[in-house]
Amino acid sequence: MRLIAFCLLTMGVCLSAASLRPSAQESKTPQPDKQSAPFQTNDTSVPQPAPEIRTLTKALAGAWSLSEEYEPIYLTPNGGVGTGEQVFHPGPGGFTLSEDYHSKTPAGELFGFGVLWWDQTKGLQHMWCINIFPTGCEMFPPPPQPGPQWDGKQLVIHIEGEQQGKKVVWHEVISDITPNSFVQTADIGESGGPLKRWFTIHAVRMDAAAHSSTSTGPSQP
Repeated sequence: MRLIAFCLLTMGVCLSAASLRPSAQESKTPQPDKQSAPFQTNDTSVPQPAPEIRTLTKALAGAWSLSEEYEPIYLTPNGGVGTGEQVFHPGPGGFTLSEDYHSKTPAGELFGFGVLWWDQTKGLQHMWCINIFPTGCEMFPPPPQPGPQWDGKQLVIHIEGEQQGKKVVWHEVISDITPNSFVQTADIGESGGPLKRWFTIHAVRMDAAAHSSTSTGPSQP
């Protein structure tokens, strides 16, 4: 998510090559016509996406129009506003949730990509890539810090690190989520001290925004 920031959830049964090889008696058993019988399976052991990923995807999936407000701190010493787009979409099988981000901000034009997934031992994990990262992509938060926290109503990314010899905190939240909007904020500051708001983003679902603009119609002279 910004930052604003998926290994796959895996489980299954390992079968040896020997266990898959039919016996001589089995090989003589007539086999059904593969063309006449459609593929079917009742295998309940097939992995399913974690509930956290399913509910997070349901809350955020789609294309969003962004209106951004930046305070005069950090990368935007003069403050200002930005506009952009953000798209969340599920990965294959719904095991991951990825994000495409593009915005023109007071800090410059930003291009970002993020991916979230569920780790059975570590919980929700998040990687964020953006054009201002020297490394290109980073785990966000970095290990061994806990990953993002999702309670079904808001997504929180809390990071503690070091910058210019000082311990600093990044606290990002996506909240006030409705079917057609959400609010995204980031607060930063020194560890142990008060945090200051850096940005506030108001996101509106793009199809909802388009419907709102067309329903009002053109202005009358």
